[in-house]
This record gives sequence, structure tokens and C-alpha cells, in this order.
Amino acid sequence: MAIIAAPAALPLRSVSWRLSTPAQINRSGWTSASKVVGLPGAALWTAKGQFVPVLGEAAARRWRGFFAALRGSVNSFRLHAGERAQVAGVSAQVDSGANAGRTLPLAGLPASATVLAAGDMVTVPLPSGHHRLVVLTAPLVSNGAGKGVASFEPELGEVPAQGTAVEVSRPYALMRLTSEPPGWDVDAGQTYGFAFAAEEAR
Repeated sequence: MAIIAAPAALPLRSVSWRLSTPAQINRSGWTSASKVVGLPGAALWTAKGQFVPVLGEAAARRWRGFFAALRGSVNSFRLHAGERAQVAGVSAQVDSGANAGRTLPLAGLPASATVLAAGDMVTVPLPSGHHRLVVLTAPLVSNGAGKGVASFEPELGEVPAQGTAVEVSRPYALMRLTSEPPGWDVDAGQTYGFAFAAEEAR
């Protein structure tokens, strides 16, 4: 599987993100009491997007080439989780003591600052090559040494290596197409429409 670079920022008119978190529910037939068991590592991002109209064949060519290069679900692409940078000038790295769960120690942060807010997102590269997009559930606050602990959902599922660069400015998910067959629509006046459905590439 190759990662195909988009020719430019995707000109999205709209995008819908969903985070599926499967769980097993066991309910008693006698008392109706239930027990819910989460399935570690099973959470999955999906997204559906619609481009703004692309005017003219010359402007559409690069996007036709991009979608063709994805080869359906074979290759993947980076889908940014926000419209603009969350923070500038921050080069965060995984610190010692990392785990595969819902917290991650980070270094390289601005000293004694609230670096990111709850609801901001982060991308963590993992040893398998998977890039895990997570949502902060609490503010990321650093100490005087520029270190802090990020708390987030979903869980990482793998232990990232110490020193791994973490994307905090323009977080993204590594996605692959699920819409079959991928393509485009052409309206009057060479007005092109591009849309996609994708899921996290794992």
C-alpha cells in the first residue's frame, strides 16, 4: 500500500467524520441488567467528503489523476481533520513511558503552556506504519521542561517509539477509499463534481 500525496489541499465543500467504537453488550434475561465490554483497538474512523465544484477540464485533471492513483482501496491518502493549523511552531515528540492506551507522554512542547484544548486532534505514527488520529479529552498542558501528557480517544492500540514526531499542527488520518467505483460527475460548462467515502487505513 502506497500513500498517495494529493496535488493540493482537498477543496472540500463538506466533510462528515465518524468514529465507530464497537462494544459487546451482554444483557441478563432475568434482571435486564447489562454489561458493556469495549473492544480495544477496534475503533475506526470513517469520512465522506464532497468537493466544491471544479470548473474546467484543466483544473479537474489533477484530481482525476489523484483518484485514479488511489486505485480504489489499494492505496491511501492523508485527510486533514481540520481546516487550518491548530498551533504553530510546535515540534512534539513521544517521550519515555509511552503505552498503547489513551494517554501519551510528550516532549518538545512550549514550556508552561496550554498547548492544545480538549477537542483538538493529534496524529501519532505507530510502529506498524499506521497513523492514529486521536481527539484530546482534556487540555494538553506542559510543564517548565516542555513536557506534558496527552489524554485522548480512541486508544492507540500500539506503543509508539520514543522520539517519534507527533503531528499537532495539522492532524490527519491516513484513509483509503471505500466508495466503489471512485469517479466524478461532469455538469454543463465543464463543471466537475468529486466525492469520496473513505475509512481509516490500518
